[in-house]
Amino acid sequence: MKNVNGHEIIQLFEEWSPKKLAMEGDPIGLHIGQLNRPVDTVLVTLDVNEAVIDEAVERGATLIIAHHPPLFRPAKHILTDTPQGRMIEKCIKNDLSVYAAHTNLDIASGGVNDLLAAKLGLTELKIIERTSGDSEQEYGLGRIGLLSSSMTLERFALHVKEKLEVPAVRIVGDKNRLIRKVGVLGGDGNKYIYAAKRAGADVFVTGDLYYHVAQDAEAIDLCVVDPGHNVEKVMIQGVAEHMTAACEERHYNVTFLQSRINTEPFTFI
Repeated sequence: MKNVNGHEIIQLFEEWSPKKLAMEGDPIGLHIGQLNRPVDTVLVTLDVNEAVIDEAVERGATLIIAHHPPLFRPAKHILTDTPQGRMIEKCIKNDLSVYAAHTNLDIASGGVNDLLAAKLGLTELKIIERTSGDSEQEYGLGRIGLLSSSMTLERFALHVKEKLEVPAVRIVGDKNRLIRKVGVLGGDGNKYIYAAKRAGADVFVTGDLYYHVAQDAEAIDLCVVDPGHNVEKVMIQGVAEHMTAACEERHYNVTFLQSRINTEPFTFI
């Protein structure tokens, strides 16, 4: 087995999820640390917070691959008595680097949206909103596909709860309406209800739905199931498994750990 550094791991990762796929302005890439050091253990996580940093240190990881960028907006100060500052300080003191793959991982083939579609059992997948590509392959946000058989919106909502492992969902639409064609977009999909409708979706599964956007969806006769933003946690297992296989093929001596920290900020009662 070959010992490798962070650059070699990220280069392999970006063969799957290249930076060029990311939406303009998305702060992807290396956020904290460096990639020149040897790496034999990587922690994969949805979010990066102090608890995740502590987990990485305790489990011996020296590189974190995250979906949500920890420094989404430029930091004007690094104050080590604040949560963000403590997190950065712990990374530096423990030689821990943090890399983020956000919308590029949403868009990549086999990435977040394909993982969500697979969890829901969708087949015959197509892209909801094209973002780039050529005559051979196109890339884009969201996926739309078919259930194996029709079900009511109420039954489908329960299906989403079970398969995406969430305690509750919000729905828009008639609970008795039959659903077969499903659009799915991880994270905040408020901007894409019309794209989902144009694609022919009976229902759109997405998170962080705004009140007035829900009314707009109702007005265009589009059912919506909102399971929250945290369902993007499917990337933890997906990335760990993909990168484990890719590194084994290259004979890289790297272990990929799946974060055990629940970063869902909401409690449902």
